[in-house]
Order: sequence, then C-alpha cells, then structure tokens
Amino acid sequence: MKRRNFLKMGTASLVGASALSSTIFTRALANADKAELTPAFNIRNNVTSHWLGEALWGNRLQDWRVHDGRIECLQGGKYFEVRTASILTHQLSDKAAYAHLRVKLGTLTTNKTGFAGFLLGAGGAELDYRGASLTQRAAGENGGIMAVVNEKGELSVRDFSNADKPFSYQHFNAKNLTKLGQFSKKALALDVEIVPNGKHFDLVLTLTEAASGREINKIAVTQVKKELLVGNILLVSSPDTKKVGARWWFSDVAMSGSKIKHDKQQTLGPVVGCMHSVNKDNLRLSTQLMPVAATEISELTLQVKQTGQSTWVTAQTSPVEDGFVTIFDIAKWQYQVDHDYRIVNPKAPKQTLYQGTVSKDPGNSKTLKIALHSCLTATAKNLDDGAYKARIKEERVLGRYSKDNIQFPHTDLVQNCEKHQPDLYLFVGDQFYEGTPTRIWRGKPDSKLDLLYRWYLWYWTHREQLKHRPAILLADDHDVLQGNLWGVGGRDPVITETGKRMEEDGGYMETKSLVQMAYRIQHSHNPAPYDPTPIDHDIPVTYGAFVYGGTSFAVIEDRKFKSRRNIKVDPRYVQGELLGQRQEIFLREWKDMDKGLPKVVITASMYGSAQTRGDLIPLLDYDSNGYPHDGRTRAVKLIKDAKAVVLAGDQHIAMLAKQGINDHTDGPLFFAGPAGAAFWQRWFEGEGQLANQRNNDPNTGDFEDTFGNKMRVLAVANPKVSYKIFKSQVGDSWSNFLSDRRLKSEGYGLVKVDHQAQQFHFECWEFDVDPTTGKQFDGWPYSHNFE
Repeated sequence: MKRRNFLKMGTASLVGASALSSTIFTRALANADKAELTPAFNIRNNVTSHWLGEALWGNRLQDWRVHDGRIECLQGGKYFEVRTASILTHQLSDKAAYAHLRVKLGTLTTNKTGFAGFLLGAGGAELDYRGASLTQRAAGENGGIMAVVNEKGELSVRDFSNADKPFSYQHFNAKNLTKLGQFSKKALALDVEIVPNGKHFDLVLTLTEAASGREINKIAVTQVKKELLVGNILLVSSPDTKKVGARWWFSDVAMSGSKIKHDKQQTLGPVVGCMHSVNKDNLRLSTQLMPVAATEISELTLQVKQTGQSTWVTAQTSPVEDGFVTIFDIAKWQYQVDHDYRIVNPKAPKQTLYQGTVSKDPGNSKTLKIALHSCLTATAKNLDDGAYKARIKEERVLGRYSKDNIQFPHTDLVQNCEKHQPDLYLFVGDQFYEGTPTRIWRGKPDSKLDLLYRWYLWYWTHREQLKHRPAILLADDHDVLQGNLWGVGGRDPVITETGKRMEEDGGYMETKSLVQMAYRIQHSHNPAPYDPTPIDHDIPVTYGAFVYGGTSFAVIEDRKFKSRRNIKVDPRYVQGELLGQRQEIFLREWKDMDKGLPKVVITASMYGSAQTRGDLIPLLDYDSNGYPHDGRTRAVKLIKDAKAVVLAGDQHIAMLAKQGINDHTDGPLFFAGPAGAAFWQRWFEGEGQLANQRNNDPNTGDFEDTFGNKMRVLAVANPKVSYKIFKSQVGDSWSNFLSDRRLKSEGYGLVKVDHQAQQFHFECWEFDVDPTTGKQFDGWPYSHNFE
C-alpha cells in the first residue's frame, strides 16, 4: 500500500487513540512504503464451479464454489464451523517482518450470525503447504489465529490453537482504535496488518466499505506470539459454534510485505494429474481434472511425440466424463520407444495443461522393480472431532495440525519409495478412507464431490510419480465409501439380515452412479479388461491380463463378485464365490498365456484370514478373503496352476505367506504389503507355538484360519503393541483404531522381478526408513524362484 493511501485510511481514525495504539500505527507506517498490495490470485468470471482456481484448495470441495467472479461458501450448517479455502501460493514466513492482507467480502445470508476473514499461520512451521491446507473447523496445535469480522461489523482476533477447547475460538484482548461506525450489508473490505514488535507481532484489523473506503471499525491486538504467525493463509466463513449461521462471499484478495512468501508453482488444477498403463502396443491414459465447469473444459486432447523429437502429434480427443476424468485408449502404441505426452484443451490448444512421459517397456533387459502401495488415510484422526484423546497409555495424544496427525501428503513414504526408482506402481485398494480427513458423508446429494475431495488428496500425493511411470489401481471397499464389500456381481439384496439393509447384505450401498464414477476415475487407465461386460447396474470391470517388463500380470477383483456373508452356517462349510465364475474362467486361460514369462497376480487382499486375537486364537473375519472357503480354495488352486505369485494389500498388516490347498505349503506365495497409513489394526501373533517356523521367528509357521484354510506364514509386521495390551485398555470396544504411528508398522512393499537370477525378491519397508541406509521389517527380504 502506498504511503498516501495508508495515511488517508488510517490517520483520522487514530486521533485520540492511546499512546500504545499510536506506537502500533507508527511501526506499521514505517513499513507501508515497502509494501505495495498486489492481487494474490485471479477469480474466474462468468463461471460456476466447485474448483475455486489453481491457487485455492476448498475444505470441503462441496462447501465452496466460484460464482460470477466471487468465492462463495455454501455451507453454514450446524457443526460446520470454520469452512476454509486455503491460499496455496502464499504463506507467512518466520521473518520478523511486516505483512498486509486485504479481502473484499460480504454475507450471503440474512439474519444469520457468524464471522469471516482470514485464518493465519495454519500448520505452523511443521507442515508443508499441502498438509496445512487441510486446516478447518477444530482448533488445535499449529492451528494459528483468525482475524475476522462478524455480521455486525465487529472485528476480532480469535485463537485457533487451543487443543482442549477446539470449538471455543477464544477472543484475544483487543484495543478498539475507533468507535464502530454505521454498518450496512454492502460489500466490505477487511484489512489485516501484521506488524513486527520485537519478538512478537501486533495485528491491526480495519473494516471499510469496499466502494467508498469509509472506515467502519478498527482494532489492534498486541504481543501476539510469533509462532502463531507462521504457516498457511486461508479464507474463513463460519457460523457461530453449534449454530446454523451465516455464509460469506470473498473477492479481491491482495497481499504485500516481506513476511509473505509467494511461490507461483504451488498450484493445483485444472488438471490434477495423469495415470497410464502400457500393455504391448496399447496405451491407456486417464486425465483427472478438478471439478471444472463444462463451459470451461468439455473435452481434452492427448498429444504425443517421441522423446528427443520436436513435432507433437494429436493422438486422441476425448470428452470429460462423470468424475471429471478423460480417458484415452491408443492402439498401435510404439511401446519400445520413450515418449513425451501433453494434455491440451481443444478450445485453447496453445496452452499445455499438463505433461509427462511414457517410458518404453523395459522387457526383460533389467530387473523390474514394482512398488506396492495400499491403504492411505490423509489424517490419523478426523479433523471434525473434538479434543483428541489417547486410547491406550502407550499412545501419544496427537497434535491436530502436526505431522503425526496430518499425514498427507505422505512425504516420507513417497520420497523413500522413490529412492528405489520403481518401474511400475501398484495401488491395490483403499486409496482413501471415507472417515478422514473429514466426517463420513455417505448417501448425500453431494457425496460424489465428497469422494472426489478425498480422491484428490491421494492423487496430489502421488501425482509426480504417476506423471512418468505406469500404474495399476484396484479400487477396494473404502474407495466406494464402504467399510466392507461383498459385491455379489453388483446385485442388490433380496433378503437382509436384520430387515434394514447393511453392508453385510451384499452389493453396493451408495448410488450406482457414484459407484460407476469411483471405478471410472481409478480404473480407466488400467489395461483393457479381459471381458468388458459390466456387472449388474452397469458397473464396469477391470480384471484382465497385461505384459510389462518381461512379466505377465493378471489383475483380479476380489470384492466385486464375492458372495455375501452367511452367519447361519459354520464358516468352514459355507459355499460361495470369491472371484466368481467369470474371473475363474479368465485365470484358467491366463495359465496358458505368455508362456515362459514369470507371472504375477495383482489383487486387493490375501486369500486367507491370517489373524489372531491373543493366545493363538484365530479371529473370525468375513471381510477377509479367507471367506468363503470353497471359493477361496478354487482361486488359490487356479493361481497355483498358473505358477504365479500374488501381490496384495488391504489387511494393514504386512505378510508373506504360502496359501495352502490340501496342506500348509502346497499353494502359491502371497505378499501383502503394509498399509501406507491406516487406523484399523490387525495382528498375527504365533506366540512361538506354530510348527514349521521360519528362522525361529515366533510369529511364523503353519496356521489354519477360522474358515479352515491352511497356510504357512513366512514373515509378518505386527503392530508394535500386542493385541492383549491393546484390548486390555479399550474395554468392550469393537474397534481396533490406533492413531500413533510409533505403535504401528506402516510403509510399502517393493518386488523385484530378477530375470537374470530367475527369482522374485520381496522387500518390505517402513515409511520413514531411508532404504539406502536403513533396515527392512523383520523377515524381509525374501527370494522366491520363478516356477
């Protein structure tokens, strides 16, 4: 802001102010010449969209929109306090320097109470800008402070860091620098000045009429701790606590001052990312958009060129489908050559929206390295919850906006996995959870947007890896907003267990349109399915075969056809389907495909229920793929006949096991990787009592689960607190929720297909271990000969 403008706005209001207020004014004035306000971002005109723009992240997606040049909050309901939109490109640094923020704002409601303005310092110095962008609703450690105005024109600075009273938003003591003037509901301008004062800061808030510049109110808060003013800057619209209340609109956000950090690379959208797979001469690539308006982008074009050449060739133009995804399917792909690709909007073909590379298929010229991921929660605890508590004495109480709780964007996990330089990525289910980072939102008119909100966080985490390397995805139960899934071919139940439909009755609980969208956004880039015929309700399938890196793969969907549970029959004798007849036929044919190549099955979960509940007692779990016994055994035998190994996830417990057919060791080898980050815990504790232990590991050996399936467990990474200790402290609770990562065993798997040695090498790594210097989970690595 220029000096003359600062004087015009501020001097008259300070006449008669206290010496303290004059001192604040003098300090601010000393900085004013150095601080020219500049727009923080542009807001699109003539469009209505839940994508706020590349510089903003809305919490939640469905709670905000762009509409005719303004950012509007759509949620003012009870228990929906502090709706936030994070400004990705600007943060408050740790400098003892001046900053000035301004926003034009106004109410969208009448006769409703609430407040709006800025949330400052979210995430503190601990979180990166992406993790801090999730800050919302509940105050807590590293939450920062709010500088806001209410519906009466009253200004306040409110605490957003109180972990014990997360919804109190206590007011800081403020000095009124002017008497509250006449207030109308017209467009307002809120100015927030952050003024260094020794080891602290003073804040000056000014409210004016946006059109005339007439001052309405002005306050100052002194001696604010500097730690509270480091981190993200977010727009806030909020009703009063536990009340239905006001919703606000915003425009013309501007900032200045050397305390502000600006990084124009910190954006997201309109393209979130691309995923691709290569199966010989077929390239399949999907492009994920933010929820753009159809008037902005209705179709996209894929252009490609061989790496090193200069001429781009249009490969295909495809429409944007439900889920804001575009699908490209390219035949006669030159898979033995490296390519560059880029995505453009046909309406503006000179602008590249996104670009990446498709590497040539390495064949068997090198060891193929496969990264194995699954089960990735964004936060350890729900951000909508009240004050956090530990469940057991060994568990820490997590800081709400600390790295222990805000695990997105999973920097350690991603960076450590990248050090292996994988050639192929497998994400085998539960890419997100319906209960984190925010409350469950099933069965709502805007549940699709809520699903996308969670999906985007996963994509944002892995977008740089997916940009350049092929990936295979399997959507599991949580990916369709269910805790468990017995898909029964998409059929709705005729008879229910209790008279009220539950997940246990089989089929899909959400609208079929949502289910179709969930599979579309995750599976469309996968290799072409073996038989593309949809299941009931036109729900698509993705099972099929592909060849990459000199290896033959089968992708298997182990939930979609699975029979519902039957609790009326002894679990050892229930008959039903695990893979269904269609996939069993496919596996019989796959056995004779790709002769001479090593074979790998990709599936969501291990085909057995290797779980105990203390004292070596098997745990009954119908969600596991030990159920149903006969369907599971048919599947295991088909995989054995194909001479394949199996890669899976889902159970949140890393495990290497031979799944038996007639005895404990006559079936194929399964490797279930650890969860990347999950809350539900499972245990397999052998207590040193099992026969045929490996390397005298007490948690290995021959085991028979509750369904009568035999297996030999070769390695396992249990939670770091025992089942007995955990259950002794949680009473009769049904849940195995545990939040403290120090007590869990989380990370990723790595599989090396070593063509020269004719062996598979299985590795299992903790998320925060540097693989160049660190040690794997006990029991790994493990090598297994090609068959």
